[in-house]
Amino acid sequence: MRHIALAHDYFVQMGGAERVAAAWASHFGSSTISTLAYDQRNTFSTIDPSKVKAKLYGAFWSKHLHKFLPTLPLLARSVVVDNADVALVSTSGWAHQFRYNTPTVAYVHSPARWLYAAEDYKMGLSSVPRAGLYLTSNYLKQKDAPAMGRMDRLISNSVVTQERIWSAYGVDSEVVSPPVSPIAAQATAPARPLPDQFLLIVARNRGYKRIREAAEIARKAGRALVVIGGGTEELDTPEEAVIGLGRVSDGELKWLYQHADVLLATGREDFGLTVLEANLEGTPVVGIPSGGYLETIKPGVNGQLTSSQDLDSFGPAIFDALKVPANSCRQWATKFSLENHLTKLEEVMDDVAS
Repeated sequence: MRHIALAHDYFVQMGGAERVAAAWASHFGSSTISTLAYDQRNTFSTIDPSKVKAKLYGAFWSKHLHKFLPTLPLLARSVVVDNADVALVSTSGWAHQFRYNTPTVAYVHSPARWLYAAEDYKMGLSSVPRAGLYLTSNYLKQKDAPAMGRMDRLISNSVVTQERIWSAYGVDSEVVSPPVSPIAAQATAPARPLPDQFLLIVARNRGYKRIREAAEIARKAGRALVVIGGGTEELDTPEEAVIGLGRVSDGELKWLYQHADVLLATGREDFGLTVLEANLEGTPVVGIPSGGYLETIKPGVNGQLTSSQDLDSFGPAIFDALKVPANSCRQWATKFSLENHLTKLEEVMDDVAS
C-alpha cells in the first residue's frame, strides 16, 4: 500500500483549506500531517493530534502567526517531509516551502494572497501590518516562486486559481474541485436566540470578505444578518440586526445552514466551499458574478448570481433565490462529492509516484 505524507500550511483556524486537509486526514488515516503551527482548540476536531508534526503549538499562534510573515519562509524550510511514497501538499502560502524528500503533489487553494492579491489581503488591516507587507513582499516572493517550482505536480481548486497560478508562477495546473460533504451528523441550535428569518454569511473577519457590505444587503432586504467565523463576534450589533457569533461548532453551523433563508457570498473567493455546504442542507445562495462563484453557483439550480457587484443588485437576486427548491440545491452539491475529489487526487498521485 502506498504511504502518503500530508502537509498543510497551519491548523490554527477553521477555514475551507483546513476543512479539505481534515478530509484528507480522515481518509488517509495512517498518514502523518506536517504543518507550521497547530492549535487543537481552534481547528477541526477530526484532526488526530498524534498524527500532527508541527513547529509551533498553542493558542498564541491562532492570533499572531500572521505577524511573523517575514520569518515564515525560514521556518517553513525547517519542516522536513520524508519516509513516504508521495506527499500531498495543501497550500495557500507555506506548505510548498517545506523540505520534501519525496515526490510531491501540491493542491493550491490560492497563490498567497498577501503576495499576489495584496490589495485584497490588506483590506481591513491597520497601517503597521500594511507597511510590513509592503516592505517584505519582494523578499517573500523570492522565496515563494522557487519553492512552488519544486513541486512535481500542481492541482488548483478552481479555474480562477488555475489562472492565478499561471499569472503568479507561469506554471500549468489541473483543476480538481474541493470536496463537500455533510459537516456534522446532527444539527445543534446555537444557545443564543435568533430571528425566525435571517440571511447568513460564513467568513472570517477579513476585508475582502465584504462582511460590512453584507450587513447593508440584509438591511435593504428587511432581514437580520447572522455572521459566523473567526473575529465576527466583533461585528455583533443586534441593534442594527447584525448578529456576530464568532466561531461555532460544526453542529451549530449545520443548524444555521438549515435555517437561513439564503447564504450570502459577497467575498472575493477562489472557490467558496461554504456555498456547497449550504446547498447540501437545502439552502440557496446568492453571490457576486466573479471568482469561484462562477463555478459553484448555477442560477436557478442552487441559487442566483447578482447582475453586478453593486449592493442594489442583491435584492432581486435574493427574491429569486428564495424560489429555488431545496432538493435542487442538494442535488447540485453532490456533484462535488468527497469520493469524486479523492478519485481524481489518487490518479495524480499514482502518476507522480510511479
